[in-house]
Amino acid sequence: MRPFETFEHTADIGLVARGQTLEEVFTHAAEGLVDIMVDPEGLRENTRLEVTVSAPDREALLVAWLNELLYLLDARGLLPRRCRIIHLNETSLTAEIVGEAVDPQRHHVRRMVKAATYHGLRLEQENGQWEARVILDL
Repeated sequence: MRPFETFEHTADIGLVARGQTLEEVFTHAAEGLVDIMVDPEGLRENTRLEVTVSAPDREALLVAWLNELLYLLDARGLLPRRCRIIHLNETSLTAEIVGEAVDPQRHHVRRMVKAATYHGLRLEQENGQWEARVILDL
């Protein structure tokens, strides 16, 4: 079973990410975001970047994290192959992102995501497992 899944939402798409820890949930949410946009299997690991995001709470931090990844794609053309959470608390996250620049010859866009939204946002722990639900604006 994949640690993330999608669900349809009127003109948008929903993403559910799961994990035993918050770090896993944030990592799996990033993986799910990339998977929605392109096939991650073909991505190379030739660029490394450390990013830090902050927000008032955990839920807003998830939105900020996903939107930072979208910003890096839009501004720098960076597609993450993998992310490693270095630091995570209630209001800030630092991660190492490893990936490559967009190559239109090799990366075929499945869907373009504009932004992660606060609509229907949930991040909660139940029975020892964390689950995040976020709606992505297409």
